Amino acid sequence: MNKRLYLRKSIALKIFLIFIGITCSLISYSQDTTWVKTFTFDSITTRRANFTFPEELNSKRFEKVLMYYKLKCSPLTTWDQYNCGEWDYLTYTRVFDHTGIYDSVRVDKAKYLANCQAPALINYTPIPYLQADNYQRIENFRSNPSLSSIPLNTSNSSSALPFNTSKNGGKYQMLLTAAELSAAGIQAGNIQSLALFLNSLGTSGDLLFPSISIKTTTDSELTSFHASGFNQVYNASHGLTLGELNLGENELLFYQAYAWNGTDNLIIEFSFENDYPVANSLEFQTQTINGNTALNFEGKNGVLEFNGGNYAMLELSDLSIGNELSIEFWSKGNGIGGSNSTFLEAYDTLNNRIVNIHMPWSNNNMYFDAGISSGYDRINKMMTSTEMDNSWNHWAFVKKQTSGEMFIYKNGVLWHSGTNLNRVVGYIHRLVIGSSMNQSLFWKGEIDEFRIYNTALSQATIAANYKNKIDATHPNWSNLLAYYDFDDINYCVDRSQNDYKLMLSQGSSETMGSMLKWDELPLAGVVQSTKIPRISFGQGTVLGNMDSTTVIRPSIKEPIVIFEQEVVNKHFEILNSFIGVPSGTSNTFSPQGEIINTTPYSTSTQLINDTITYYNTPYEIIKDVEIARYITPYGIQFDLGPNGFAWIYDVTDYQDYLRNTVDLAAHNTQELLDLRFAFIEGIPPRDLHKREPIWSDFRSYNFGNMANDIVLPATNVLLSDTSEMFKIKTRMSGHGQVGDYACCEWVNNNHQINVNGVPRFQWNIWQDTECGENPNIGQGGTWPYAREGWCPGDLVKEHEFELTPFVTPGDTVSLDYVINQVPTTDPGQGGGNYIAAYDLISYSEPNFQNDAAIKDVLNPNNYEYYSKYNPTCSNPRVILKNTGEMPLTSCKIVCWITYGDNIEYNWTGNLNFLEEIVVEIPVTNNSWWTDLDSNMTFTAYVRDVNGSFGNDEYQLNSVKTTKFDAPERIDGPFFIWLTTNNKANENNYRLIDHAGNILFERNNLTNQTQYKDTFNLAPGCYSIIIEDTDDDGLSFWYSAQVEGETAGTMRLRKVGGTYIEFFPGDFGSYHRYDFSVGFELGIDETDLEHKIAIFPNPTNGMTTIEVNGAVNEQASIEIYDLMGRKIYSEEMNASQYFAESFIDLSAVNSGTYIVKIITNQRVYTKELIKQ
Repeated sequence: MNKRLYLRKSIALKIFLIFIGITCSLISYSQDTTWVKTFTFDSITTRRANFTFPEELNSKRFEKVLMYYKLKCSPLTTWDQYNCGEWDYLTYTRVFDHTGIYDSVRVDKAKYLANCQAPALINYTPIPYLQADNYQRIENFRSNPSLSSIPLNTSNSSSALPFNTSKNGGKYQMLLTAAELSAAGIQAGNIQSLALFLNSLGTSGDLLFPSISIKTTTDSELTSFHASGFNQVYNASHGLTLGELNLGENELLFYQAYAWNGTDNLIIEFSFENDYPVANSLEFQTQTINGNTALNFEGKNGVLEFNGGNYAMLELSDLSIGNELSIEFWSKGNGIGGSNSTFLEAYDTLNNRIVNIHMPWSNNNMYFDAGISSGYDRINKMMTSTEMDNSWNHWAFVKKQTSGEMFIYKNGVLWHSGTNLNRVVGYIHRLVIGSSMNQSLFWKGEIDEFRIYNTALSQATIAANYKNKIDATHPNWSNLLAYYDFDDINYCVDRSQNDYKLMLSQGSSETMGSMLKWDELPLAGVVQSTKIPRISFGQGTVLGNMDSTTVIRPSIKEPIVIFEQEVVNKHFEILNSFIGVPSGTSNTFSPQGEIINTTPYSTSTQLINDTITYYNTPYEIIKDVEIARYITPYGIQFDLGPNGFAWIYDVTDYQDYLRNTVDLAAHNTQELLDLRFAFIEGIPPRDLHKREPIWSDFRSYNFGNMANDIVLPATNVLLSDTSEMFKIKTRMSGHGQVGDYACCEWVNNNHQINVNGVPRFQWNIWQDTECGENPNIGQGGTWPYAREGWCPGDLVKEHEFELTPFVTPGDTVSLDYVINQVPTTDPGQGGGNYIAAYDLISYSEPNFQNDAAIKDVLNPNNYEYYSKYNPTCSNPRVILKNTGEMPLTSCKIVCWITYGDNIEYNWTGNLNFLEEIVVEIPVTNNSWWTDLDSNMTFTAYVRDVNGSFGNDEYQLNSVKTTKFDAPERIDGPFFIWLTTNNKANENNYRLIDHAGNILFERNNLTNQTQYKDTFNLAPGCYSIIIEDTDDDGLSFWYSAQVEGETAGTMRLRKVGGTYIEFFPGDFGSYHRYDFSVGFELGIDETDLEHKIAIFPNPTNGMTTIEVNGAVNEQASIEIYDLMGRKIYSEEMNASQYFAESFIDLSAVNSGTYIVKIITNQRVYTKELIKQ
């Protein structure tokens, strides 16, 4: 447009506006705003502090109060090793409302705990006791042998091998080679007996509950116990089924012959279990040997089993560990891969985590946390399937504060480590194995040889001892705090010098069994034996058939562990511990494990469980008021831009908490935080009277309890008689990954509020499309997938419901929250949870009858939250809101870039009070986008409300102005170049004009195919949109890893020229690229003359990039590979008419790259070749 013509039109329009009396509203629509700064990017670790808000705010009236929540990724953050935190964590913006009222909490606990329960009476008999269960055992034997005794060796020593009857059990395996057997005269065929030779009968000649088994093998050495392939040949007890053993030769006649093939080697296994060992063992004649042909384990090997619902608590408690800690154990998981589990957690009296082991978490990472302070030190690493489940591994976790190191060792070898981890371990109040401190996140599997030290074990010490039993000869024996090998006795004996009891949450029962199991091979304490027993084999015939008898094997009843607690300095400490058999019955079990007889027994001791109490220090009642919620982005390889990224919250309903001194908390330390409040003066649609919680301030609710109405039941609320209008504001997000469908993060539930028993409000919070439409694309985790009420890297949305039509001021109203039931087909979902806030907001009557507001402008707008569809010159879109009591049925929306060159759009519809709608404003002439004022602003103004000509009742909300950026310009022919991945059926793309009319589209794409579509467009505004129905873009790490999805690419290129644009691969649901043809938005063409130089090009290292032209001290550079991945970015050294960068690309792989140069007025792309 000719500038003179523009001035004439502008003057004429202004005269007309003055005439009708509305010029003032157009020129003076800005409102007084008070900005209050709280946290800044310099508040690196401070996330709660007191801030003084200006006193003058107390006497002012505000149209609205906004909170600007800006985050920035930075290496200065302290949460973890990433610039943005790795995980998608819940964060809250909270005001702690100090009431000035003080109270104290009474804390009650039982004086006695028995197996983690607190019964009113505990009847037991202390150890040692005689109560036992009896197990029927079938023992087999034959008679009438006619055998030749063939000696295999002679004796030159004596020992308790192979049956050390002074122990509770034992396992001994020896290998005999085929050559040895043949040399001794053993023939292929049946071996009918084995003779052992006794030098001493010890306490008696009894040999109770033995077993002899044989197997063939091709092994020539025996370095570890064989677990399978054995055939039992002997199980008769001497002293029960048969007579006592004698001095000298004792032939043990097999109840079934063993057929030797004459060529294979043999392994003979001797084993027994007996809860009543003798003082002095049998002593057998033995032969000293060289070589690895015999293994021995003395004792009854046990392990501790966790079933996913039980746990164990150590008596080791209320102890200062100091600077160093080592925890080691053997473990074998049982189906824990991919689940959130806690193997161990120690905590202090304030329930702060001191030590923690997740093994694994749901991402299959092992996490080792240790240290006291604000937080804890952490290292983590991905586990393999065999490290998590079904395989025994030895793990050692070491914290060494003096050097700032943490280590994890697997089977004696360093597996993972971390440095600069300087927190001390500190004070441990309680230590729990098998679950978290609050008995959740249960671990499932078996453990053995559990040891804790208050020193940092060296790798050499760990490697030398992890397969051994340890005693006072261990180099760190004096640092050993507790040691449980779970062997021999049916409770957990501490083998250290400290005798710390281990309390199991599940005692032995007929239905659940015991947490102690005796069917695993020993992992530690197996020694290479230097002796084998003197034996002879018997070959020949046995006339008698196998006969059987039933004997009784007594097994001592499993005791309970009792902790006596006392109050010490406002917490409970363990004063004493006891072990004894609880009252019950002695049972006789059949060989099939069925109870066939019960005999009650009495106990000797009774404890009466009292309640012990302390009162916490009086505290001020502080209301924890959540005003906003946010979920952090998945931060690995993610960036929020050099200036950060802002979210805007409307916190008008919470303005009364933002007065005077405000105790404010926000976010966490994963990202830098800048938090500011804008108090915008004016008249609101209705005045705020009060905010109050309906049930309680925000908290976590268990889904199962919500469904069963255990929490959030119907509650009566008294409405203010001085208010006229009422609203329910809800803020909900679902969490947890339990049940088959991983509730409540990944399950879409239905929510409802009943008013006086009548269902009034039903809603869903499922973010079906919002996550994939997040402008923060390319996060490190599963960011684009739908979730229950939240998305990674986004604010948690609020749902509001107008209560006014259903209530009367001053009345008492019943409000009841309802959610659908937990599915009967997936009851595990009941373990999920919601973080929820339900607020009642009271207001005045409406302040206006006929009034409308331009709430926001979606486009054009350079607000980063709208960057998915900006910058653009498509038809502007504004949010129109009815701020008057009367329904809004018509209005006129006036828009301009250059004041005077206006578009007028007549809107009709029907909006009730505070309802809103997105309105698209048609643009019919591209010249309307010309910005002759050179300020790149868009203004929308609403007037003529409900047929009333001119301004409405409140002009300050009628106008909205936004800054915007111009889209890139493409002149001449270009082509879209799409390479599909192997799931092309998920994708489509289209070319549309400024009004959304489809000019070209491609559907039904073919896998791994290149499409090149060429266009030479007329002047105008256009958009290219690619969509993905699975929300995972063209290339997404999770889809590649889990679904085998390959990577696709999409780019724009000039015909015969350079690349114009690279579409990101990890774009979520869609990516949109807007551009103009034939004109530049708001820019004088003479200002666009820039000369770009890149030299040398090709380069093998240092590269210079120069821009000559009007850059106005602002230019930046970004470098992309041909997959669209940004590999480099920086701000250029810029002056008024020149910008330059010196870049070292030595470490970059060879290939072709795209350099994108962004000035304050346009974007250029150039190719760069790295040799």
